[in-house]
Amino acid sequence: MLEKQTKPKPLHTEASLLGAMESAGKEVTNEAEREAMKESGIGTPATRAAIIETLFSRNYIVREKKSLVPTDKGLSVYETVKEKRIADVAMTGSWENALAQIERGNMQPETFSKAIEVYTRQITAELLETKIVVAGENTCLCPKCKTAQVRFYPKVAKCTDVNCGLVVFRNISEKQLSDRQITELLTKGKIAVIKGFKSKADKTFDAALKFDENYRVTYDFPEKKSGKGKK
Repeated sequence: MLEKQTKPKPLHTEASLLGAMESAGKEVTNEAEREAMKESGIGTPATRAAIIETLFSRNYIVREKKSLVPTDKGLSVYETVKEKRIADVAMTGSWENALAQIERGNMQPETFSKAIEVYTRQITAELLETKIVVAGENTCLCPKCKTAQVRFYPKVAKCTDVNCGLVVFRNISEKQLSDRQITELLTKGKIAVIKGFKSKADKTFDAALKFDENYRVTYDFPEKKSGKGKK
């Protein structure tokens, strides 16, 4: 038996990020959209470098030697918008597909223009309701993937490797976990008994917390001592 451990993808350099933006269509699952993006990707040859410079100017990334390293601010923005429509690379593919249909005479330009107006209103409303939460300074090595760092946020602690998926929620049964308790859980795999958890039936109970085999947080109830009755 040969035991190996997976490694995260290396950090981008400016050259590799430009290449990833150019070939972003490879990540699109819809075949028509992927085909439409084959010649476009994200941005154009004239704008891709400017997009990266914007990331620097807004302090979303910094240079460390040749590598581009995301800042806490950049990671927080990413975590906030990654599931929203504005971050969907397939959107570019659908637009390129629509433009190709207009070119072939299969779609009216007005139809595409109206769709863009609706999309703009939707993402504007969505983003106006969004709050960016920047991670705190505390980090801890992830016990699940053992390569990335866990960052502490006001409501959760999350592994920075999106493929890992480890999440620890601060509020558990109406008890708020402190940074110290979360650090103890991440480093030791267990938190000592906490008093005053509340069940769904509004009953209080005491329990320790630990990770299960899938690194989900579970209760660990203290064993009840069996006393001998008097005769």
